[in-house]
Formats: sequence, structure tokens, C-alpha cells
Amino acid sequence: MKHIDCKNYTYLDCEKGMCALTKMMLPIDGKGSDACPKFVMAPKCGCCTHFKDPDSHGLGTCEGFEKPNWAYASCGAGSCEYFEMRDER
Repeated sequence: MKHIDCKNYTYLDCEKGMCALTKMMLPIDGKGSDACPKFVMAPKCGCCTHFKDPDSHGLGTCEGFEKPNWAYASCGAGSCEYFEMRDER
């Protein structure tokens, strides 16, 4: 996992963001982008129970609405009324 996948990550621009807990500047990728021990998975389509059959680019199908439609795994789902975090146990 990467910092960018954390609920506490705030985007600042196309290269970096900030941790809402530590206030540290964090790169989106590369050195220093790995998740820390305080990582909490952000609600994204890719970790929803309704997200199915992603391809190699992370494009899959959302089956949470009346009519299935495509969705990217990395798409934020914090305000989706049908979002259900997948149980990874």
C-alpha cells in the first residue's frame, strides 16, 4: 500500500500530498511513498464489494447501482451511497 491509498492523505498537487495526522509532505510515488503504520484504507471503488472484474489498468464494473457501469479502482468513493468496504480477512 502507498500513502496515496490512505484515508488520511490529502492531495496538494500532482506530485505530493500531506498526511492529515503528521502534517508531513509525502510524494505520490517513488521513494517515501510507502504507507506508514497508521495507514487506514481510503474508500475507493477498488476496495468496494460492488467493484468487479478489473482489467490490468484498474478499469472494472460497478454493480452497486441499478444499472452496472464502468469504474476505475482508484476512484474515490467517500460520498458513494452504495460503497461497502470489502472484507479482506
